Amino acid sequence: MTKKSIAFVVKYFPTVSETFIVNQINGVIDAGYQVSLFAYNRVDTEVIHESLKIHDLLGRVQYYKKPPVSKLKRLLVFFEWTLKHFLRIQWRRFFKSINIFKYGKEAYTLKLFFEAQWFLLPFDFDLIHAHFGMNGERIAYLKAYGIIPTSVKIITTFHGYDLEPKNLEHYRNTYANLFKYADAFTVNTPYLEKLLQQVNYCNKPHYILPVGLDTNFFKRTNPKLDTQFFDLVFCGKLIPLKGPDIAIDVVRELHKTGYKSVRLHIIGDGILLEQLKRQVQECQLEEYIIFYGPLTQEAIKTRFEQADVFIMSGRYDSEGRAETQGLVIQEAQAMELPVMVSDVGGMKYGLLPDESGFIVKEGDLRGFVEAVKTFILDLSLKEKMGETGRDFVEQNYDNEILVLRLFDIYKITI
Repeated sequence: MTKKSIAFVVKYFPTVSETFIVNQINGVIDAGYQVSLFAYNRVDTEVIHESLKIHDLLGRVQYYKKPPVSKLKRLLVFFEWTLKHFLRIQWRRFFKSINIFKYGKEAYTLKLFFEAQWFLLPFDFDLIHAHFGMNGERIAYLKAYGIIPTSVKIITTFHGYDLEPKNLEHYRNTYANLFKYADAFTVNTPYLEKLLQQVNYCNKPHYILPVGLDTNFFKRTNPKLDTQFFDLVFCGKLIPLKGPDIAIDVVRELHKTGYKSVRLHIIGDGILLEQLKRQVQECQLEEYIIFYGPLTQEAIKTRFEQADVFIMSGRYDSEGRAETQGLVIQEAQAMELPVMVSDVGGMKYGLLPDESGFIVKEGDLRGFVEAVKTFILDLSLKEKMGETGRDFVEQNYDNEILVLRLFDIYKITI
């Protein structure tokens, strides 16, 4: 297949927690595809990953111009946009977006125009790849109204919070255009696949495609310093379904039974931060639980090098949500860290059970405690599992391997 032109559509850019999207875009560009990048929201962040600089994605992205709430201001922005782009506008699509006789409220409120703004200028995309279901729905909406030609294919990647178990009954309506006009879907694990199958009423093709990482970057280059501590590391958003509080309880129980050399390093930020800090104080573990906040990939790699075992003690939260993949689990294995994860959601699919890590039943605090003890008492097992995990990730989650699978999906779809 000759190289095609691909447009990526995301909700936020750039985001610290969605490096997997950046990795995928970089891989597609590296393969010689023409790539455009669109984002509905600009994120101002001080944490900028080096991966964003490889192909100057910050300079490449085009941001959505939001319609003002005020009708008058909305009209002024409409005329301003029209004058600015007057010589480049594709007038047939432009007039279609404001055809009040055919589209009524969608046109006279300028909703269709603002949604269509990226596609009212010249483009030659063969395929639009939208990340997250809600973004795919917005793109499919434009295809339903004829703004995007039928020749342009749409692939949508679901990641998890866009397919929440509690909302499955509603997705038939909220994703009505998506399931009708998209051409294919991808999900990251069999867990998410099962959720998609319950709502994909048009039975469009879907593929399991995990999000990947650069195993040349996530590669141990320095040995762990001899600190006399056994270091656990947790990395992720500090929210209930990730279970950071359970990880703290694991350290508490280990200290109670005499394993006082165990420390826990917590990387990330979220709504549980203050609660977790209080929990640490109540357990009198201030010297053994260290909070880092959000870190760059480079800093995460350094932190992983100085750890012994990775822990993701996730759970189903009050709304039935769970971790769908947890790319950080593969990042940790790439750094030759054995991993310990709960058996909820899609985490259990991202390691080799009892070979690169342990899978523990949800809420089984004792199970996590015993797993840590196993590693402490058998350091050779820790080393062996670390090596096995590295091989596993290289063969199944490396960006270069996964981007080839993505190209196969593109070929089938286009």
